[in-house]
Amino acid sequence: MDSSPVHDPAPGATTYLIGAGVVGRAILAAHVGAGVSVCMADQQEAAVRDAVSELRLDRKQWHVSEFLRLGELAAITISRRDAPKAETRPPVVIESITERVEVKEAFFTDAERLLGADAILCTNTSTLRVSRLAQCLSHPERFCAMHFFMPVIGRRAVELVPGDATSVETIERSVDHITRLGKEPLIVGDGPGFLVNRMLSPYLNEAMAMLCRGVAAEQIERAAIGFGMPVSPLELIDLIGAQTAFLAGRVYWQSFPARVDPSPLLPALVKHKRFGRASGAGLYDYCEDIRSDDLAPRSVELCDRYRRHEISLRDNEVMLILSIPMWIEAALAHRDGIVGHVDQIDIAMRDGLGFESARSFLEFFDSVGSQAMLDAIVQWGDDVKSMRAPEALQLALRSATPREALIQFTQST
Repeated sequence: MDSSPVHDPAPGATTYLIGAGVVGRAILAAHVGAGVSVCMADQQEAAVRDAVSELRLDRKQWHVSEFLRLGELAAITISRRDAPKAETRPPVVIESITERVEVKEAFFTDAERLLGADAILCTNTSTLRVSRLAQCLSHPERFCAMHFFMPVIGRRAVELVPGDATSVETIERSVDHITRLGKEPLIVGDGPGFLVNRMLSPYLNEAMAMLCRGVAAEQIERAAIGFGMPVSPLELIDLIGAQTAFLAGRVYWQSFPARVDPSPLLPALVKHKRFGRASGAGLYDYCEDIRSDDLAPRSVELCDRYRRHEISLRDNEVMLILSIPMWIEAALAHRDGIVGHVDQIDIAMRDGLGFESARSFLEFFDSVGSQAMLDAIVQWGDDVKSMRAPEALQLALRSATPREALIQFTQST
């Protein structure tokens, strides 16, 4: 993008979506589905064209502009034909470009100049600290993270993450925008992986670790769905995309090296260009977005290549090895102030990850029971880093339900 300020660079829209990749397209579909006019922009004109084509818009209801320039980006505006002629909302920018600090900094530095003093700038990052990215801006108070979950259409929550300098006005306007989309803002603290990815990273890693220890993909899927997750963690990796999952997992490992042994399977998928569902090839194969019944033959080969000593587990043991690390991480995130109330943990799981059960996430552990959780932590803690709960958390478990133990742990540390 160039550095010249431009008045109304995209007439008819005050929401700017930057990046027409898999996630950017999903965010675009969510805006159009909510009747929100947008400007979609990307460096590649063909990517924007494809993103708009996928929407299959009713041209009687929507007007699609010819290509225009948004600085150095190719852009198209999509506006409702029945929208008011005069749009009074200040601009909102939502960026979904590559997860590299220098690329995002260059974009936001230019966007701040291009769109003027009224614009709020939002990053869809799932891995980078908000306060770190805001350092490039003249007005960091107008910057925050607005993190959408995949599949965007199917997930009600959006993580809203203020940085150290983010103003109350920016938070309020971001809440208003998320609400316009029919979604629920989940305001959390600025830390590695925020809340949802911080809980998700050990869950996905342990699924891949078990796969490389001879646990069948079908058993992992059965245990995950029995726990309350909507799909197998292996299928979720394909949906997120191997590259994105790798970057998020790397942030978690670099931040908390004592809490995870990274599976070599994920970087192997990236190396062998098995990027996930969007590319038709991930842990599973995909044809027109339909998943193969079994793991792809190439994925089986990679699992065999990274095979370590095999284990035989019952479904309930698989379930506990998948779920307890999420509970431990939730307790640590609560202790660290990433969430202010334990109810946010249940909201994150339900509306961010699609957890669906007659019980909430925390109620699930109450049904498992404190003693069963302690037994699993002792049984698997030597072999599985993410099952190693802090001593103070284990102490709380010995005298309280899992939910109450989580609260006591936060208050005692």
